[in-house]
Amino acid sequence: MEGLTDKIRNILKKLTVTEPPVPIEKVAELFSIQVVPYPNFPDNISGTIVNQKGFMIIGVNSNHSIVRQRFTIAHELGHFLLGHELGEKIIDDVFDRPTDKEKDANEFAVQLLMPIDFLKVDVVKKMKIPDLARRYKVSEQAVSIRLLKTGLINSQ
Repeated sequence: MEGLTDKIRNILKKLTVTEPPVPIEKVAELFSIQVVPYPNFPDNISGTIVNQKGFMIIGVNSNHSIVRQRFTIAHELGHFLLGHELGEKIIDDVFDRPTDKEKDANEFAVQLLMPIDFLKVDVVKKMKIPDLARRYKVSEQAVSIRLLKTGLINSQ
């Protein structure tokens, strides 16, 4: 996804974020999107983004872990910032097979929550995966996948 890294750098620059964790609610605020915890979602629904009378709202399953909620908010922001048609009523069901839009929103979330510029610095410091997960407020699995995909660590 060309230009995604630059888009994220610009967002972080506007918010003067220079280290993790990325304040995901502040990113939403930057785009006038309200984040609403929603305890009544079924467990298989992580979140949704809706346009309610001109106001963008991200509903997030408040029964999920904080790292999952952060990922969900970043994912829903991805739908919005990547220009996905929101009239389709995007609801993220963890059992759905991911469409291209879902994959793109996931990629946006991963890059927003674990910016490459920040990760490079922390990898040089030889931080361990559990420490990185705590620092970025993401799951260890997410950190591992991001490090592998970026080539910052190898599978050996």
